[in-house]
Amino acid sequence: MGYEKQDGTLQQIHIPAELDIYFPLPAEGENLTEYLERFFSHNEEPDTWTHCRKVAEQAVQLAEHYQLDSRIACLGGWLHDMSTVIPDQHKLVLAAHYGITILPEERQVPYLLHQQLSSRIAEIVFGLHAPELHSAIRCHTTLKEDMEPMDQLLFVADKLSWQASDAAPYIDRMREAAHYSLEEAVQVYLAYVWGEKNRIPVLHPWLIAARMTVQSRQYLRTLPALSTDIHWGPVTARFQVWSDVVRLDSTLISNVSIVPMVGDQFVMIQLTDGRWELPGGTLEKDEPYLDALQREVEEEMGGTLLDYRVFGYFDCRSSAEHPYRPYISHPRFIRLAGYGQVKLGGAPLNPPDGEQVARVDVVEIEEAVDRFQRSGRSDLADFYRMGYYCWQQQSGVPDER
Repeated sequence: MGYEKQDGTLQQIHIPAELDIYFPLPAEGENLTEYLERFFSHNEEPDTWTHCRKVAEQAVQLAEHYQLDSRIACLGGWLHDMSTVIPDQHKLVLAAHYGITILPEERQVPYLLHQQLSSRIAEIVFGLHAPELHSAIRCHTTLKEDMEPMDQLLFVADKLSWQASDAAPYIDRMREAAHYSLEEAVQVYLAYVWGEKNRIPVLHPWLIAARMTVQSRQYLRTLPALSTDIHWGPVTARFQVWSDVVRLDSTLISNVSIVPMVGDQFVMIQLTDGRWELPGGTLEKDEPYLDALQREVEEEMGGTLLDYRVFGYFDCRSSAEHPYRPYISHPRFIRLAGYGQVKLGGAPLNPPDGEQVARVDVVEIEEAVDRFQRSGRSDLADFYRMGYYCWQQQSGVPDER
């Protein structure tokens, strides 16, 4: 990590001019915790250092319980609130100076910038570069769509360092949930916030995205055919929600699928052999996945793709000796999955080298699920359910069916 010498004292730290009013010069023989205590005292915020130490202690306990890196967890606790000492207007100035994108909600409530600023300052001043540490500090207040276990751990530790009170009645339930699952503890907090959202000045977009991620993962667990391994001939596939693909190598993407919609109804395609099938297909060599999907919509539905929102992917491994096509990844490849609006206007093109579509129907979600299930394709029934759920979540449409 590089912030201490072998004897535990601080390495040389760098205090840039724009931060020198906040950071005192290090004392001879001082270690990191001693310096941070003096830093918060220098800024007349000793209570914040007390809070940071409590968060670090809680984070280490959680890290040991979940077998995560306790050193990263401890550092996250110590450093996550460093920039709270900076006045809000200066937070805005520093965020712009450091190239941090400032969201409208953060301009409205500049305090929300402290999570990203604390991460940047930890890197600049102490020379800390561990990606897992910075990811956790950057979202310790709001979480984010592509949350990792350490992100959830620091978020939960931050909340559990508070005392249960009328202002935080969820703490006891959150602490109990944290014994079993970090995600369940996160969900306790999110449920409380959404119950009080009309009284909250602003909801950060990252928090909204984090809630959608948690809910999508929890909904996936209710779909038995989609939440276990799926076998397609020589291919074994496991469905993952979209947030888990953020850092995925794009060269692995070889297929793309869609839950196609016309308004709030769903398009189904039936092949000439009577099978109801999942729309989509394999990318051509060097073909962008949206171009491939547009081509597949034209070929299989005679339609036009209007929009597409990825909500997950199938992580696939093939036991075949050779790849399906010579240019695609093998034995592992990715099949992107999303929902989107299409405009139907003609007959399927049915190119001779592709599957032949005999029928294109537009139906309610219940009918689509029933057809797939009756034909023995529970995996596709669950896939359409997942697409419908994600569309509801994104569109804010209540489920009245």
